[in-house]
Amino acid sequence: MADPAAGTALSHSSKTYLPAFTGVRALAAYLVFLHHFNPFHDDPEWPRLHAWILEFHVGVPLFFVLSGFLITLRYGQQDLTKLGGWAQYMRRRLARIYPLYFLLTLATYYAFWRAQHFLPHHFFFSLTLTQAFFSDAKYAGIAQAWSLTVEESFYLAAPLAFWLLRRRVPLWVQPFALLALGCGLVLVLSPITNQLYGFFGSFRLMLLFSFFGRCFEFYAGMQLARWYQQGRLRRHHVPGLLTLIGSAVMIAAVSGMVWTKGGYTYGQEHAFGVALNNVALPGGIIIFFAGLLTERTWLQRLLSTQLFKVLGKSSYAFYLIHLGSVRDWLALHLTPHNGILFIGLNLLAIVLHYAVEEPLNRFFRPAPIVAPGR
Repeated sequence: MADPAAGTALSHSSKTYLPAFTGVRALAAYLVFLHHFNPFHDDPEWPRLHAWILEFHVGVPLFFVLSGFLITLRYGQQDLTKLGGWAQYMRRRLARIYPLYFLLTLATYYAFWRAQHFLPHHFFFSLTLTQAFFSDAKYAGIAQAWSLTVEESFYLAAPLAFWLLRRRVPLWVQPFALLALGCGLVLVLSPITNQLYGFFGSFRLMLLFSFFGRCFEFYAGMQLARWYQQGRLRRHHVPGLLTLIGSAVMIAAVSGMVWTKGGYTYGQEHAFGVALNNVALPGGIIIFFAGLLTERTWLQRLLSTQLFKVLGKSSYAFYLIHLGSVRDWLALHLTPHNGILFIGLNLLAIVLHYAVEEPLNRFFRPAPIVAPGR
């Protein structure tokens, strides 16, 4: 990336590969790993640190904001409402995440079947990426894959969001409309939810596990992409200012969730914690991302290194295997030590990415359209 003078607007609307953001994917996945395997879980001398790391589920909002940013950067100027364009777009999105997920889901349910824990309706929800719509099944199969339900919902909604933007419906209006729709679904369906495996059975499920509640994170990323494409991001005279401010807001949001946790398992389950996690935290994330786009800091350079490029590219595989049957098998047959498992899971994820995920992605994604005469 060029290094313009201080105060100069940055516009790189045609540039969609940003190395530091590949590194961010690894950072987000490792936060989620720490959330699930808190190193201070059994250490009574560090209760505050344990409580703080317990809220590292905030790696998921990092993923969601990044997804909104990148999808808008790549597809925001395209008309995806026509059937051909929409089908090609969805095929690319599914080719990116579904093949590896499908294979690991089969392996997971095979292990469940061997252990006589196989539930056919859970298997169906997992295969269709609809598990997070149901409170009784949100952790079915690969437990952390509930976030893929939210991600796929965004993929389906993004073309409509872009179309509404072209019809001059402001970006900030859309997430409020989606939230209202989610509230309506809960009010209508909650009286009969016991007959539907908990389908939109509570406001907690809708706010924490569905796109209707989590849409603010994606829309924050979309807004950042639009500012970036319009050249509205500027380098400030104070080195690393945006990176520092964004980090401070994110730290404050996490600290707020720790403070407001009360009797809940996690702070994000409290009403105020929901607002911190779903709205305030994404605000800090886009400021942090703006810093990565405009500032040459040590963190930006670190996340752009070849090591973090590899770790970032394999982070999806790492995310899918860091919790569940694969991790349990390694813990049983290799070591139960989470530090060693972290290294082993990363190595396995790199192998899965280059040997399975990337080849299947190339196989299933549509061929690029070549202009006539080329």
